Amino acid sequence: MSSPKFLNLSADTNRVGRACAWIERDDGAVLMTGLDWGGWTLPGGGVQPGETSAEAALREAWEETGARCEVRGEPLPLRGAHGEPADCWPLRLLSLDPSPEGRPVAWVNPRALPWADDVQLRQVLAARGELPACLDLPPLVSVARQEARRLSFDRSCSLETGRLLRTLAASKPGGRLLDLGSGVGESAAWLLAGMDGAARLLTVEADPLLAETAWEVLAPDLRAEVLHGDWRGALERGPFDLTFADCAPAKETAAVAELVASLKPGGLLVMDNFSPPGRLPEALYGGDPRRDALFGHPRLTCTELEVSRRERVVLAVKR
Repeated sequence: MSSPKFLNLSADTNRVGRACAWIERDDGAVLMTGLDWGGWTLPGGGVQPGETSAEAALREAWEETGARCEVRGEPLPLRGAHGEPADCWPLRLLSLDPSPEGRPVAWVNPRALPWADDVQLRQVLAARGELPACLDLPPLVSVARQEARRLSFDRSCSLETGRLLRTLAASKPGGRLLDLGSGVGESAAWLLAGMDGAARLLTVEADPLLAETAWEVLAPDLRAEVLHGDWRGALERGPFDLTFADCAPAKETAAVAELVASLKPGGLLVMDNFSPPGRLPEALYGGDPRRDALFGHPRLTCTELEVSRRERVVLAVKR
């Protein structure tokens, strides 16, 4: 494991929260700081015992960017890439010197892509009503997310995977699509957002409460049919142009042959939640049977997409 590129002036792990800084110039540009792995982030870090989150944001802004600032408003609650909560404080820049930690800094336009889609910037822009329209959530996805929060359901597909599903669904005009593992209906809602008017979606959920919730979420769209039952029963309704296999039993290596058999030639099989090598569980250091089953199947042509720093998705086309 290589050592960090930059100094860490507040390496104490005894933290009582997290805070970050939104430092915006008069022209709308926002100050970002470099990460060890080469990406960019808002300056921020842990709140140390004895300091407020505002004091932590001011301290981290100076340590990571060399910015001397003052607080200019109330904080916004954010979630980081791994779901960790943080207070994002709007700060007014007073002076800017080289970063004491040796980090690079950049002024970016947060309202333009790709910056507007950053996990932190996107939340601030949304709270301020400034998110670009192309990044708005489809209406049914928003409803599904509300239901997920109500039920404390945390197994919906990620935002990045959802967008991929929407794009793939748009490639199947008039297609028949299958969603295995409805959850509260979020993945199905993403698929519906990409489908044309002639396409149809079947989504299946084994849990009765989740199936009922998904039905209520998706009921406004007549292209969707929600089933409560076993995923294998849905395969009999094939063949399908696209299948998103998102329930644990359908992701087992033994299920691949059945999934492939239910696809049309040229049909897509999509599986999410594969870890990049840097985040791979130690149990898979000797190999990943799920990957082997997909990439080794004689009728599939597969590729692996990194949809985020923490997640990869396998796309497989039936030959």
